[in-house]
Amino acid sequence: MTKAGIHQENIRFLGRLDETQDPVSLDWTGSGFEVQFKGRSLWAELEATCESPDMWVCCAVDGAPVSRFMVEPGRRFYPLVHGMDASLSRRVTLMKETQPMPHAPAANVRVHGLAHDGELLPLPQPRLRIEFIGDSLSSAEGALAPGGNTEWISMWFSACANYSFYCCRELGAERRLLSQSGRGVYWDYTGNRAGNMADDYDTVCGVLRGPEAEARGCLKPYDFDAWPADAVCIRLMCNDSSGLNRRGNTPENRLELIQGAAAFARHVRLRNPGAYILWVLPPSDTMPELAQRAVALCQKEGMKRISVCALPDYRPGDMGARNHPNALYNYRAGLILADRIRKVLGAEANP
Repeated sequence: MTKAGIHQENIRFLGRLDETQDPVSLDWTGSGFEVQFKGRSLWAELEATCESPDMWVCCAVDGAPVSRFMVEPGRRFYPLVHGMDASLSRRVTLMKETQPMPHAPAANVRVHGLAHDGELLPLPQPRLRIEFIGDSLSSAEGALAPGGNTEWISMWFSACANYSFYCCRELGAERRLLSQSGRGVYWDYTGNRAGNMADDYDTVCGVLRGPEAEARGCLKPYDFDAWPADAVCIRLMCNDSSGLNRRGNTPENRLELIQGAAAFARHVRLRNPGAYILWVLPPSDTMPELAQRAVALCQKEGMKRISVCALPDYRPGDMGARNHPNALYNYRAGLILADRIRKVLGAEANP
């Protein structure tokens, strides 16, 4: 069995993280690594930095999730694949399931290294690079829970039972996902301006503060040029609508929110000049017209390659925990979004 650190040839890091760190720390949902592995067994040396909240990860083989487990405090090896046909190669992907936890900024998953009995082959390049920006819907909060469950626990979050995962699997795309429960594009679900996703967009993981987060590179400027996105999907405004109701659903507050959303779209374009921006509208009962007006404002100003995408409202049987959609709805939503991206990108998404 060969053992080596995480910084070695033919390893691709996934998600926004500081690749210069050793070990590498995983904070965002979907952050992790992948390899093209030929051999029987592949293990990862992982470490959870805190007893609580629980940090969960999932492993996929050639895009099919095969295992899901909680990472324990302390360094130890976990099997990713075992007993495979050693003459075949497969793409093995490890992804953090749990979103960042601002109330516990020290909590994350560290990746120290790998152990295997085979070889790591060069990885093929992804067909597309897609960034997703969202709230609990993009963290897939509650997606793995039974309907009617009311627990807010990290076990119910998922990177694999997630519309962005299904979308990228369908398109052969690499994903970067920035998502945080309760947050909006301009304010959070309580109407607090500090609870937005826009202000921290230029950092690696700015939703986390404190010395531990800073030490692992969360507050570093993010290098947009190193990972040029082909598309950026913004799925925000659901919590903003709740905040609007709390602040007062007045014409003045509505206009402020619309202008704030448009300002974020302009900033996303500034940082991703070559990307198509797709605003995924919130459900019909959370004022999707506000996001539509923000996008229309950008279009009127002359912004190109930006539009909206509507997903179906929830049906009976679509809900997991805390009135959030389950894995089945996420799967359907991911395929709808993939089809929309194919249409707007054209030849880029249809090789």
